[in-house]
Amino acid sequence: MKLVKASGEERDVPRGVVGGAEISQATTGAHNLYMGIFRVPAGARGRPHYHDNCESALYMLSGSIEIRWGDQLQDSLIVEAGDMLYVPPRETHTVTNTSESEPAEYVVARDSPTEDSVEVPWADQPT
Repeated sequence: MKLVKASGEERDVPRGVVGGAEISQATTGAHNLYMGIFRVPAGARGRPHYHDNCESALYMLSGSIEIRWGDQLQDSLIVEAGDMLYVPPRETHTVTNTSESEPAEYVVARDSPTEDSVEVPWADQPT
């Protein structure tokens, strides 16, 4: 058993959102599990990315985010506090906080012991 306490430390993650405490291979030696808390600052948008070798599940803690997905990010939906979202492997997507004044926070669980995030080649292009 390993306890991971919220530290208040935040770290940038490769796709442009802010990470907090996590259970992962790096922090606990996990083999098939990743769980982390993420924050999207007010008005911020993450970079387009996908998770190559894992399924992801998101639980929205506070605020709301727009998820855009698809080859050209042509599809979209809004995830609000209390909602859960399933993301299949290799589904290109991006996250945008719908509020200009409040951060949005969510928990992600994956069947991978690492972040497993891959930015797409056109990640810096506006959508």
